[in-house]
Amino acid sequence: MPFVNRFFLNDNGAITYTGNTLGLSRSNTVAVPGTVDSIGAFVTTDTTMTFGAYPAGTTSSFDLNSATAVLQIPAGSTVLYAELIWGGTYINNGVDNSAFINDDVQFTTPMATFSVSPDTDTAFQVLLSNSPPFPPAFAYVRSADVTSLVQAGGAGSYTTGSVVGTIVVPDPTSNHAGWTLAVVYHNASLPLRNLSIRVGADVIQSTSGPVTTVVNGFATPFAGALNGRALISAQEGDANKTGDQALFGPTLATLTTLSGPNNFVDNFFASQINQDDGTLDTSGTFGLRNQINGEPGTNIIGGRQGWDITNVDVSSTLLNAQTDAVFQLETNGDGYLVNSIGLQFDIATPILSIVKSTPTISAVVGDVVTYSVTIKNTGIVDATNAVFTDNIDPEATFVTGSVTVNGSPVMNVDPATGVPLGTVSPNQTIVVTFQYTVASLPNDGEITDQSFVAFDFVPTPGSPVISTFLPSNIINIPIFQPNVIVQKSGSPSPVLLGNVVTYVVNVMNAGDLPITAVLTDPLPLGSSLVANSVTVNGVSIIGVSPVVGIPLGTLSVGMSSVVTFQVHVDAVPPGGNLINQSTVDFTFTPPGHLPIQGSMLSNQVIIPVLNPIFMPIVNVVKSSNETEAIVGETITYRITVTNNSVLPIQNTLLTDSIGPGAAFVPGSVQINNIPDLNANPETGIVLGILDVGVSVIVTFQYTIVSLPTPPFIVNTANIAFNFQNSHFNQPSNPVTVEVLQPVITLLKRAGLDSVSVGQTLNYSVTVTNTGNIAANTTVRDPLNAYSSFVPGTVRIDGVLNFTDSPLTGIPIGSVLPGQSIVVSYDVLITAVPPTQFYLNQASATFTFQSPGGQIGNGNTVSNVVEVRNVSFHLVVVKSVSNSMALVGDRVTYAVSVSNTGNTSATDAVLVDLTSPGTQFVPGSATVNGAPVTGDVTQGLPLGTIAPGQSVFVTFQADIIFIPQPTGNIIDSALVSFTEAGVPSAAVSEPVTVNVTQPIVSAQKSAREPFVFVGDLVHYQTNVQNIGSFNALATWFDLLPEGSVFVANSLTLSGIPDPGVNMLTGALLGTIEANRNNMITFLLRVVSYPPTGVLFNQGRIVLDFVLPNGRPFQEFVETNPVTVPVLALPTLVKSAGVTEAQVGSSFYYTIIATNPNVTPIENVQLTDILPSGLSFIPNSVKINGATAAGFSPLTGIPLGTIPPKGTAEVRFQVNVDFEPEFQSTVNTAQITFQFVLPNGQRFPRTVISNPVIVAISEEEE
Repeated sequence: MPFVNRFFLNDNGAITYTGNTLGLSRSNTVAVPGTVDSIGAFVTTDTTMTFGAYPAGTTSSFDLNSATAVLQIPAGSTVLYAELIWGGTYINNGVDNSAFINDDVQFTTPMATFSVSPDTDTAFQVLLSNSPPFPPAFAYVRSADVTSLVQAGGAGSYTTGSVVGTIVVPDPTSNHAGWTLAVVYHNASLPLRNLSIRVGADVIQSTSGPVTTVVNGFATPFAGALNGRALISAQEGDANKTGDQALFGPTLATLTTLSGPNNFVDNFFASQINQDDGTLDTSGTFGLRNQINGEPGTNIIGGRQGWDITNVDVSSTLLNAQTDAVFQLETNGDGYLVNSIGLQFDIATPILSIVKSTPTISAVVGDVVTYSVTIKNTGIVDATNAVFTDNIDPEATFVTGSVTVNGSPVMNVDPATGVPLGTVSPNQTIVVTFQYTVASLPNDGEITDQSFVAFDFVPTPGSPVISTFLPSNIINIPIFQPNVIVQKSGSPSPVLLGNVVTYVVNVMNAGDLPITAVLTDPLPLGSSLVANSVTVNGVSIIGVSPVVGIPLGTLSVGMSSVVTFQVHVDAVPPGGNLINQSTVDFTFTPPGHLPIQGSMLSNQVIIPVLNPIFMPIVNVVKSSNETEAIVGETITYRITVTNNSVLPIQNTLLTDSIGPGAAFVPGSVQINNIPDLNANPETGIVLGILDVGVSVIVTFQYTIVSLPTPPFIVNTANIAFNFQNSHFNQPSNPVTVEVLQPVITLLKRAGLDSVSVGQTLNYSVTVTNTGNIAANTTVRDPLNAYSSFVPGTVRIDGVLNFTDSPLTGIPIGSVLPGQSIVVSYDVLITAVPPTQFYLNQASATFTFQSPGGQIGNGNTVSNVVEVRNVSFHLVVVKSVSNSMALVGDRVTYAVSVSNTGNTSATDAVLVDLTSPGTQFVPGSATVNGAPVTGDVTQGLPLGTIAPGQSVFVTFQADIIFIPQPTGNIIDSALVSFTEAGVPSAAVSEPVTVNVTQPIVSAQKSAREPFVFVGDLVHYQTNVQNIGSFNALATWFDLLPEGSVFVANSLTLSGIPDPGVNMLTGALLGTIEANRNNMITFLLRVVSYPPTGVLFNQGRIVLDFVLPNGRPFQEFVETNPVTVPVLALPTLVKSAGVTEAQVGSSFYYTIIATNPNVTPIENVQLTDILPSGLSFIPNSVKINGATAAGFSPLTGIPLGTIPPKGTAEVRFQVNVDFEPEFQSTVNTAQITFQFVLPNGQRFPRTVISNPVIVAISEEEE
């Protein structure tokens, strides 16, 4: 269950994996290759690029990375499926590339280069490393179906690039990036095989437990040779670390540890790219720079690192007539991440064939697609308990009631949960049809669908039953969706009465098929078309009107057409505005589809109409001398006010408030170039009377005083005035000035976390500009008094600089917005500091210049880096009794404090520094074995520690919860003391307790709110592990009384799991941390249960073993699910006679019985008498009591019949005449409402048995 099935088919063919890493191993110095099992440079196929001391063909930017691999497939082969898988680290020691992991990657085939988008179905982000003192490192996996690209490209060289990764130094040896191309191909010369590809992101760590996957859907030959291979793609395997293993076998108890020519038993994942025979593949980029494999192996300087691809033989693990298997990944050392598993098994020819088809070759959203699946038994034995299932993409929905089997409708079934077919006899053919509605447009433009049939068969008399399932062929239907964008504008706005408005309509075909389009426009009220003003793409169209329609012809995909036309403003419209909207009617024809019509409205355009006699026309135009500036720069604003009215405007006042980030320059106002020293735009500048046609130009200045957020100063001026004794306001256009400011941050790292005198330590400083202007930057580091700079070791983005020094300043040039530059240098540790740590901090100064020439400057400092001095004279060592625990466990911490100096440490106090997740146990502290009072979290006095003396402290803590997101409780001890009158402190190395356990929940539901005897019940259970540890799960389900399990109906995350007996348990495989798994199965109701409801509850048994060997078994029960089983009431009718003469009368008796444990309500009985009989009024009796006034002809209300209750109705009839056939046939019926336990009601009708009474004339 951990992996997503991407391809599953039985065919003559094989699977091949190829690919490459995108990084080379690093040292502890930035841009210098080494043997650390983590990449320090990205690979690129551009050999003109070099990063630092790495070889040509390397880069520091993941945007520029790329690597080539060779796809080899036999001649005469046809590609059936291809999946491109890529991944890497994206968060690691201060680097966060989260914003880029969903970007397209570049994929180059032998034909061309393509941008490939990731599929959301296989998008995974996982916690990869949890190694304090480093912060958690996270990795991702993405993949995409690239079948069509590889089918066109065929065999040859493939390159993938622009894959996100990290190369930070230092890191918890997690940096990596790479890609894999998984290809399935058909070749008639190869055996019939079960071929499957799965994609996931399974992190295998000793702290998270193994991952077990159940593999089924195949059947090995019943006798003779067996052949199978497993293909695996993995991230972050290391040659120099052991403990990582892959196991395969028929059952959990019979697993075999896998190995291959280049895959060791105890170091299966070792940064090795292997070919189809399992040997090393040296054909790709840097194919000769490989880590040396072994148990353990060794790393070379700058070797291919962090990506594994292999293909190993699993034949020895197979059995004859095997139909399922278990694949397990585990480690007791090296952690790794498996992103894909491919499996191929030689199989026996199945006794069933399953062929899927549809007449639909393309569809649009809303179409109903009909599928037909032909299942034929080509064997010589029965296929029993056959169950048909079908899982379609989530963009399609099942059409309820559309299933037919051999032409007969089958109600109350859904292919997603299973359609029972029963027995398929030899040579028998069953045809299943069903329908789906295309509900939305898929991301990849296709609806993919595949069917399965699970069944049992006995190959030879006396042999055991074999349970298996078969996949159909895969059907892909392209889904097309028109996307027409209509954008409209009009000018001028506002417009004067009598003037002309020009409308512009841009019509764009943003869909995936050509369209034929016509634009129509009703024209706004108050306007008329200017004759012959229509143009299409600049070409005048004579005699065409938008009212009738402007033909646009055929618009190809991505094509736009621009339509213009003009209207004359004849009158002021109602409301004073021209309101207008265009419509584009279009036709498109998907392949194999009849033409489809659609329409799209433009945006609405509103243009005010002004009457110059009654309305003022005042234009206010604002501008600035700069559109970009820096803090301290002065901006001059210019505002031109023009009166275009037919009369003067009076009491004119200009106001303008710039807002945050700028301050008005007093005395800067000028009106028509005449200074007004007292004027201020914020309080208002008086302009007085403006005659007709007069313009006034006002200028003033503001100084930028701070950086606003966002970094833009946007404002408008306002003109207030009177016109014909009315007051008006006219705003100007907005003016934007971008405030430019570099934001320089420094992130400093040390290559080692502890050093001693004489060692060399590498510092790196990552300089990042998150501002909006480049800054010329210089990095400085004064170092501390206990270390010295090693000349000639400065590197700027990997390039060695022999002359610069951090002491005097390292000029790194211009740092562009969004750019990061890494500066690194070495220092020699020369002396022991008086404290326990070497403290260091870098700084930077920078200058920048605005487009107007103004110079700015700034400075910033980095974080403080602490590197431990291993020779500090007060040594504090902390340990813990268990490095792994569960919630509720109690752990014991031990702390030793040793004075290795020659001076006493006085007033020593021990304080426990811990991250959340534990609680100190009161009374548990001891000092030198003696119990003491006090709380170590608040401080435990130790007194004086003399030279050569050691003090031993122990205490206990309870694990109270799992800390998120890592599950780590990090604990260190701090001892404060005084030495020679000087306060000081010593800190231990942190110890980590990993709190880990599976926390599994199972939510169960039934699709049916109620059922009748004979119906199917569709159960679904969502199993989720929200804990931090994997668990092996086995599913049990005790069937409710009155039901039977439908054999072979169990599915695990959409894949059938035939042959399962839930009473003995169904192995689900590993329920991984933070994953969801779906279980479905069918029950059939065979009898009415005594309680009237099916009570069902599933149970999951979880088995897991912590890395320290502690085994656990837990039990998780689902919520109980009750489904009412309803039985129709019985309605028994009888007559008091079997023969009657004309003129006589007799009674009918009707007894209604409710067999349910819930009442039925609103019961009403009707009885339409046959010809020859008539009802005798007031003869009705209900349960023996007279019910005058009621008639069976119009309905007799019986009210409520209680559970297990009855109601009896009697009424009398006259025999009026002899009917045609000398007898009457009569039935009664009741209508009623079932009442469910939740109070829900729904109606039903029941008809009684027929009653025959012979009628004769009296003989004279």
